[in-house]
Amino acid sequence: MGLSTVSAFKSLNNKNKNLKKLSDKQLKQLQKTILEIADDINFVCQKYHLNYNLGGGSALGAVRHHGFIPWDDDFDINMLRKDYEKFSTVFLKEFGDKYWLHTPEKTKNYGLGFARVRKKGTIYRAREDMENEEAGVYIDIFIIENTYNFVPLRYLHGFLSYVFGFLLSCRNFYKNKDFYLDMVKEDKELSKTFKFKVNIGRLLSWISLDTMTHAWNKVNAMCKNNKSRYVTVPTGRNHFFKEMYERDKFCKTILFDFEKKYKFPVAKDYDGYLKNMYGNYMELPSKNDIEAHIFVDLKL
Repeated sequence: MGLSTVSAFKSLNNKNKNLKKLSDKQLKQLQKTILEIADDINFVCQKYHLNYNLGGGSALGAVRHHGFIPWDDDFDINMLRKDYEKFSTVFLKEFGDKYWLHTPEKTKNYGLGFARVRKKGTIYRAREDMENEEAGVYIDIFIIENTYNFVPLRYLHGFLSYVFGFLLSCRNFYKNKDFYLDMVKEDKELSKTFKFKVNIGRLLSWISLDTMTHAWNKVNAMCKNNKSRYVTVPTGRNHFFKEMYERDKFCKTILFDFEKKYKFPVAKDYDGYLKNMYGNYMELPSKNDIEAHIFVDLKL
């Protein structure tokens, strides 16, 4: 399974009585709320001429299902850093009464390298939110970064991103150690992996979570060439090199229908993107391969 946080939680054998799985009714209600958030984000992006595209399972859902993957409970957006920086200044001017915006630059004790738009008056508390009072239903905004045309610099950029991202993950494991270790106490393999990351995090505990989050964010943003041939989504689930794309193929978009009511942009070369992420993406996964999304508290 390795040391990937995503892989670890995807493999989690959920036997913790404090963790819950969404019912079909809850899932439908959650998807409806998520679409309301997505529509408001899309409004701001259109008003301020900001480019973005759907990422991960949201892009897959748009292409394969023309909406949500039936069992999906989240929504991912990819946005170029220059557009994201403007978005982070204008979004709350438009919708500050309705949403929180959590960012790796400004949100205290955040510990994530991407942004989250969270709806006020709702709760969707997941594993990262045990100490978070602003745990509303959310959409993730992953930052598309420039990377270097000069190959040695590109590899250095990727290496530094991997290192800083891994260390921040371990620091987060230490922060949430009691909750995480209790979650996997029935699974020896996962317990071993979690304890290893907790122990590395313990060695780093003298460094504040905010300092490490800011450092990873700065490393990811270190290439300032907005016309570089390649871009990357280093905070995505596949990390730097496995989420690196040609700018023209990834950042130019086409619109797809979504749930018969909306139109959202997907990468122009969505076929290449989805093959990179999922292989034969038009083939439905087996029941055992469907990721179970767990939560602690829900209010819609």
